[in-house]
Amino acid sequence: MRPPKPKMVACVEPTLGLFYRINTKRWPPAVKLVRDPLHPFLDHDSYLECGDPLELDDYIVDASLRRNGVVGEVHRSLSNEIVGLLALATTLREGDRRKIIEALS
Repeated sequence: MRPPKPKMVACVEPTLGLFYRINTKRWPPAVKLVRDPLHPFLDHDSYLECGDPLELDDYIVDASLRRNGVVGEVHRSLSNEIVGLLALATTLREGDRRKIIEALS
């Protein structure tokens, strides 16, 4: 049995280290990421799990960037949809919510 592929994340606020998971399964709230032509780095259509972000520390981010670099970007046309789903975040601090909105604007 093959081990699972490493999971991808998308940074939604770099100064705070806030990320959303990219997953092939839809875990609501989520935004669909269409592989072609907007996200050619994906193996197939996927989802950006929105709502409460992951907070990854600098060591993990730096190690991943050294090993793999940036593999792609979530297309800017999805920013408004992502921001709209922030209302569904249950543990996100209001200041962090504002910083994410600013980063995606």
